[in-house]
Amino acid sequence: MALTVLMLVNQLDVGGTETHVLSLAKQLKKEGVNVVIGTAGGVLLDGYSESQLEIAHLPFKSDNPVYSEYKLLLEKAKELVVTHSVNLIHAHSIAALKVAVQVSDETLVPTVATIHGKFYPPRRLRGLLDRCPKVIAVSSPVVNWLSKAIDYPIQQIALIPNGVDTEYFTPGEKLNPFRAELQIPEEERLAVIVSRLAWEKTRVVEAAIQAVVNLQGEFPLHLAIVGGGAHQPLVHAAARLANAAVNKEVVRVIGQRIDPLHCFQAADVVIGTARVALEALSCQRPLIAGGNASYVGYLEPSNLEKAWSVYFGDHHWAYPLTVERLTNDLRRVLENIAEAEQNAAKLREWVLANFDIKDIAKQTLQFYEDTLAGKELSSSLLPELATSDEKPAGQKRRGGKQNVPSLSLFDERPLVSVAIPAYNRGQYLEECLQSLAAQTYRPLEIVVVNDGSTDNTGEVSQNWWAALEDKDGLSFVYLALPHNTGYASAQSIAYRLSTGKLIANQDSDDISHPQRLEKQVAFLLANPDYSFVGTNFAVFAGDITKKRRSYMVRYGFERIATSYQNGGHVICFGTLLFKRALFERIGGLTSFLKGAEDYEWITRALNQGFYVDNLKEQLYYYRSHPGQLSRLVKSTRRLKRPWEYVLELGSLDASSGGIGLEQVEG
Repeated sequence: MALTVLMLVNQLDVGGTETHVLSLAKQLKKEGVNVVIGTAGGVLLDGYSESQLEIAHLPFKSDNPVYSEYKLLLEKAKELVVTHSVNLIHAHSIAALKVAVQVSDETLVPTVATIHGKFYPPRRLRGLLDRCPKVIAVSSPVVNWLSKAIDYPIQQIALIPNGVDTEYFTPGEKLNPFRAELQIPEEERLAVIVSRLAWEKTRVVEAAIQAVVNLQGEFPLHLAIVGGGAHQPLVHAAARLANAAVNKEVVRVIGQRIDPLHCFQAADVVIGTARVALEALSCQRPLIAGGNASYVGYLEPSNLEKAWSVYFGDHHWAYPLTVERLTNDLRRVLENIAEAEQNAAKLREWVLANFDIKDIAKQTLQFYEDTLAGKELSSSLLPELATSDEKPAGQKRRGGKQNVPSLSLFDERPLVSVAIPAYNRGQYLEECLQSLAAQTYRPLEIVVVNDGSTDNTGEVSQNWWAALEDKDGLSFVYLALPHNTGYASAQSIAYRLSTGKLIANQDSDDISHPQRLEKQVAFLLANPDYSFVGTNFAVFAGDITKKRRSYMVRYGFERIATSYQNGGHVICFGTLLFKRALFERIGGLTSFLKGAEDYEWITRALNQGFYVDNLKEQLYYYRSHPGQLSRLVKSTRRLKRPWEYVLELGSLDASSGGIGLEQVEG
């Protein structure tokens, strides 16, 4: 009796998941499997119908169906299971999985899932996967994420990558209908980026636009952007600005294409990630890989395994994405077209050997058989456990040495402006300022913004500067505001007053180690892809010789970014040194998150694509004292609720002369 599988995918939009389901279902059908597709439909529906796959309409409307939507979905899905004598349900999205596991509980038909990335809400996914006997992960990073973050048993995870129809995605003529549509002659160069215009992938598109503009003086180069998504208006605007800058149309936003075959074949080089990367390689096109998680670069035989270990930059960290890197990789391909074509031929062979849909369908069928028989997964489906702890290119092991060379190796000495907002900090400010004067780095500009203090904060700061004997390499800027404006405002004003190429934070009651700025400047000079850097720190009360270690800080960009994505806070804001370009891009602090202004600023910088790390040395001393509301929110502590901030501050009002919510400093 033939196996019948109900595949559930809520929408058939243009994307890697939906395309993979189509390819897999078509091939499974050739293998004798009865496949029923349960979906709400979408732009790819015609492609599924043309393949003579059985389509059953399921009224998915959201990623988390509830109430009447959920009830109706359960009714229709159970009806499909019964009427088609379904043996196995295979879910490909979290909405589909929610329906599938409940249907499975009620019909005793097992459910499996393919996890296509690390973008699923962990808590929801964990609860749903607990009801699945086995799952498929499409890449090694997803295996690792499922095992560690979702806590799913690794012996129940099969590593089966997305498959490509290599008989369809084949080399072809560059002078095809797509080039004709763009009116680009064969002698001119065409870069094609195929991507969803959303999430972090938009950063790759923006970098590609700028890189193509940078290369206009060297090559007759065009860029075609194929894809759609929430960020499409932003991409259109960036393309218009780029074309205006070079006074000709070199960047075109094409929109979605259901079938990208001719787009790949027409290209001199393709920029993409994940399934797009595999399809482009199958078409024997030179590829530059970069995706949601990181940048990989120009692919060649020597870095293929690294590229696969991070799923072409879509699932794991490899290298920072910068315009300079992408520009250099494009230049390398365009200057060496013959060599790039030879590499592309070798890379197609790699795709044929590892990702052909016929082989992937056979692996999936073996996975089905193991699941239905209640057996352990076949050894050929299991991920290699030895690779689970490997770090991708450019990522340091925990406890490893950071790339922080001596400042003496660099000739450049950019001006560092230290931005200090101060409100009623006369008791501590002189010690703070003295620690800055003791810095081994010069030149320094110290900017103090007195935020309407009612104590002697102004006198302390100005008297300190007047009495300072060694002012070599130092400058001092002081501004007294007429009334208290709040921490976010005062900090932002200090940024605006500064003139340095680099800007350092410093809380007015804290102390910096003498080598803090020297080591942070050295890090940024040695790592030009990074835009800001913090440090480890210690906590003290009255006596700085009695310090306590902090466990808040994390190290390595991917770990830091993941912490913030999960709501953690792992950078001490007062320790940050950042490039002025970051401030000019994202602006100063906002005050709509009272007590968490620093957290919001850091997440905004990360969301804009800026890279950060923390130095492991304790180079900053955070003072704990009465009358203080810490802005440090440790990931191990519960976030305070708004009324708790108000209550704490209300208790401070009685003892400190009416400190208001916006007036608190760390």
